[in-house]
Amino acid sequence: MPIMFKRFWTTIFLLANLFGLAVFALQPIKHQKSEVNFSIPNEWASFQPILKSRLTQTSLKMKLRPKEVTSFISFLKTLTIPTPELSNLQKILPKTTLELLMAVHTRGLALTEAEKMAHYLKDIVEKFKFKNSKAFDENTSHIIGREWHEIDYSGEGMTWQKQRLKYLAYGVVHFKSLEYLEKFFPVESQLPYFKKAYHPQNPDALETKSHKNLCISTDNTPIFILV
Repeated sequence: MPIMFKRFWTTIFLLANLFGLAVFALQPIKHQKSEVNFSIPNEWASFQPILKSRLTQTSLKMKLRPKEVTSFISFLKTLTIPTPELSNLQKILPKTTLELLMAVHTRGLALTEAEKMAHYLKDIVEKFKFKNSKAFDENTSHIIGREWHEIDYSGEGMTWQKQRLKYLAYGVVHFKSLEYLEKFFPVESQLPYFKKAYHPQNPDALETKSHKNLCISTDNTPIFILV
């Protein structure tokens, strides 16, 4: 009888400890969510729903942690240098604009370069006249302001290594400068998915003499035929 009694209380003790650990483990999650203050400057108000969505999403792709959101909002509050191009871009490509500023904050992109890139991207939208600019914004936000190895291609049937290998042939070293955007989009805009996904009313907006020799392989790889 004493042995049975001892085992009973040992089991109760272990269960109580497990319950206590479970409660303790859940507390930081609740605490982290409550500590995010979304008092974003009015100039960047379009970022608020994007940040909230990326904070609470279950998918790990493009997900943000509470401390990343808090840090980014603090960065926006200290941004005193005029950014007219980024301000204009956020009206049509809010997710892409957010990522450009995130790259300035955390990935070493110069603000002056981000302004140049914003001007170019706004020009891209205006030239192509996309019917589905939201899809263009979503996809561009995944790559903009990043090195190849920082791009998450999960769920797309691609890897950054293969994509980098393909586009290095056209001089696209990364997506952190105007120079490489100007090399990327003339090639990218000739791929079949570009018209299918974005429905440009002016699909040949960036076509140049050299890009008329562009062919597409069976795996949608851009290939130039030298003539």
